Amino acid sequence: MSSTCTVCGVCEYQNINKPSVVWCLECDEGLCEECKVHHAASKATRDHSVVLRSDYQNLPSNILENTQTCPKHDEKYVIFCRKHDIPCCRRCVVETHNDCKDLNAIEDVIKNVKSSNAFLEMEKVLKELSENLQNIRKDRQENIKSLRENRTKIEKEVQQTRSLINNHLDRLQENLTKELYDVEEKENKSITNIISSIEEKERKVTESQTILDKVKQHASDLQTFLAMKHIQGDVTINEQFLESLIKEEKINNTSISWKNENAMEILSNQIKKIGTIILDTRPGDTILTSRKNQQAQIVLPTTPVPSIDDVKLALRRTVKTIGSDIISCCFFPDGRMGFSCYASYKIHVLKTYGSLDFTLKPGSATSHIDFIENSQKLLVTSGFNYKYIKIINVINRKTEKTVDVGTQIYGIVHKDEKLFYNGESHGLHVVNLDDGSDTQLVNVYLTRYSSIALWSDKLYVIGNDDSVTCCDLQGTVKWKVELYTNLKGARGITVDNYGRVYVSGYESNNVVVISTDGSKHRVLLSGKDGLKKPQSLCFNRKNNNLLIANQENDAFIYDILK
Repeated sequence: MSSTCTVCGVCEYQNINKPSVVWCLECDEGLCEECKVHHAASKATRDHSVVLRSDYQNLPSNILENTQTCPKHDEKYVIFCRKHDIPCCRRCVVETHNDCKDLNAIEDVIKNVKSSNAFLEMEKVLKELSENLQNIRKDRQENIKSLRENRTKIEKEVQQTRSLINNHLDRLQENLTKELYDVEEKENKSITNIISSIEEKERKVTESQTILDKVKQHASDLQTFLAMKHIQGDVTINEQFLESLIKEEKINNTSISWKNENAMEILSNQIKKIGTIILDTRPGDTILTSRKNQQAQIVLPTTPVPSIDDVKLALRRTVKTIGSDIISCCFFPDGRMGFSCYASYKIHVLKTYGSLDFTLKPGSATSHIDFIENSQKLLVTSGFNYKYIKIINVINRKTEKTVDVGTQIYGIVHKDEKLFYNGESHGLHVVNLDDGSDTQLVNVYLTRYSSIALWSDKLYVIGNDDSVTCCDLQGTVKWKVELYTNLKGARGITVDNYGRVYVSGYESNNVVVISTDGSKHRVLLSGKDGLKKPQSLCFNRKNNNLLIANQENDAFIYDILK
């Protein structure tokens, strides 16, 4: 919706300023009382859907921002391409989709969308997600209560046992009580973390439900259709979250008990403990409902995962970077870009169109960077001269934490509270921020300066022989592909929303795309496209953009066409 929604569009076109009282969903403009009457009487517009301006303004902002016209050509959407799963205007069809066979009129695709099975299914899935999250949260809270009751009961039994023992065993009792509290605290922390994740998911599901309800009442069919596509992604993430809770046994109930030792035997045999705290884990009582397991889910039009042969790039923008020796880059959620300059110890953050927003100075070499969207934190590795990770708050631009890893450190990615990093000769490591542990996942010599990519539950690592290895988050290798025939000096790596892998060749001045299973790869871009020592890549999952940064001067933003 335009910023002039409070003004009658027809009158404004005639240089007359009149307030609008209604909004036409098809015309996408406001109408005053007089124009409203003419609009309702005209043969061309009498069947248009009109809502009160106040009701239309009440739609969520992200729904109002969904333009109903092609942003490239400023023409109305008229066709839906099922092959590429996108709406198209008349000129888009001619320029980009002329060879596509599965094209449908947009009015046929969105017809009766609010009463469609897909929309009804979306409402049911959101409701189901909300109920499941509530049930798990309540179950976890009950588990905390039962742990407290277990602890209280055991504490009393320990006191009764202690009464049979003289003062010499006071210290042993104190140690056991400490162990008891430590076990409870550790389990409470684990369960509380799960509850926090669940509450966040509940909040997002509630927001989606609110959006869907308002869309159902006031949005146009096209807006509804686009909103459903957006919400479907959130639904999939939440469903995966629920499945991961079960798969990773995070909703197993835990209880505390203890093994009582005979007090007289303790005295006679000088046993150093008067009992053992036992932590028992069993499957949780919460039963999750899943429409996915009950019936085939009716969703929006889908297409098979495109192969690497389907990948086409369209240059959106060339950005002039600042400084030299740009090792790594990243996208911010709002489209801003971060570039780490190794030689100057700086990280430059550029706005969407390339102007400088601000510069970070961590005080040490800045090798690779990765942005944590949920907490607005930037991870920075230190490369050759230093041996730590810095965690910088982008909002106040201050370093909040420094993690010493004791080795040279380059590429880095994150998932949950774990940081996966390239330790060069020390291989692929993971740091757990919860307990500070540092574990080697894969014992392999990695290339200096090489990036790491993460997608879903897979890690993608560049080896020192211009190869890419895919492994799971526990370090189990899934596949490995050699790229030396098409690429030299592999440096940057990223993965798109389909699991296709993109790698930049620093020496060969090109970018190669690898299939999801590692069985195929091909050259996608070369020096003819302006690549000169490309060191880093980053994929924007929200906008389907690929960012490629040369070592100096230029970075390129490409739209990935499915």
